[in-house]
Amino acid sequence: MKLLSAFSLVSFLIGFFLLPVPARSQSSVGYDFLRTFVGARPSAMAGAFISVQGDIHSLVYNPAGLATLDSKQGTASYLNHLLDFQSGFLAYAQPFAQGTAAIGLHFFDYGQFERKDESNFGSGEFGANSMALSVGYSRTVVKNLAVGGSVKFIRFQIDDLAETALALDLGLILSLPDYAVNIGVGIFNFGTTTSAFIDTKDDLPLNFQVGASKMLEHLPVMVNASLVKFKDEGLDFRLGGEISLTEQLFVRLGYNSVGQDQKVKTGKDRLAGVSMGFGFKVNKFNIDYSLSSFGEVGSLNRVSLIGAF
Repeated sequence: MKLLSAFSLVSFLIGFFLLPVPARSQSSVGYDFLRTFVGARPSAMAGAFISVQGDIHSLVYNPAGLATLDSKQGTASYLNHLLDFQSGFLAYAQPFAQGTAAIGLHFFDYGQFERKDESNFGSGEFGANSMALSVGYSRTVVKNLAVGGSVKFIRFQIDDLAETALALDLGLILSLPDYAVNIGVGIFNFGTTTSAFIDTKDDLPLNFQVGASKMLEHLPVMVNASLVKFKDEGLDFRLGGEISLTEQLFVRLGYNSVGQDQKVKTGKDRLAGVSMGFGFKVNKFNIDYSLSSFGEVGSLNRVSLIGAF
């Protein structure tokens, strides 16, 4: 009973602070960390990244985007989430003659919680964490068309109980160079729970996305837009942009319509769903920062380092 109480408490805290919106599908709280954006650059553009190519974070946003990488890349990201949950993302990608392969680890540490017995007396502490290990591959199958996919092993643990799942991400990107446009399509978190906490197997946050990117003519600006449909949920949209001030300095803005669900009618609500950030390049390294507003609930700060080899 005390373990179930601990599970209920942690589930409530994780669900409330990791995903502070009222209407969501019935995916497991432990799997909802898969909705959280990784990488400061994509996050600054509100996750409107399904049609972006040549970035190692495509392993998460659309594996097809890995196909145009022209060098080895590695990245490390850090996120201090609400309630001081700690999160990170590590990835490595390498181009080959027949395509690009990548591996990445996305993890959440929810911290330590006090364990109490049936009499409400403290009896030590326990931890909770989530992780997803992804292995992906992408290649250009015909001119201007790239396809990609990744396999994910997902694990959510509370104390000595663990829940695991396997999932697939599949996507493609069509490039229209005459119009400086990319079109991306993908399906994400298609899979199943392989072992459950008790008897019920929770659903993964299955979703379908479509989007486009456009490099503006005569301006160093990239504009991205995407539509996102989670299973049993409404349609969300994401809009992002990146301005290249110089070849080494970038400014980014974004908006996620999920911000409408985060509003509780206070003065801080005006920025709910808005994101922003910047990046700069030093030799073969990119350093990026992003801030994403959750309105009254708070904001998220991310820092990423990408190296090309």
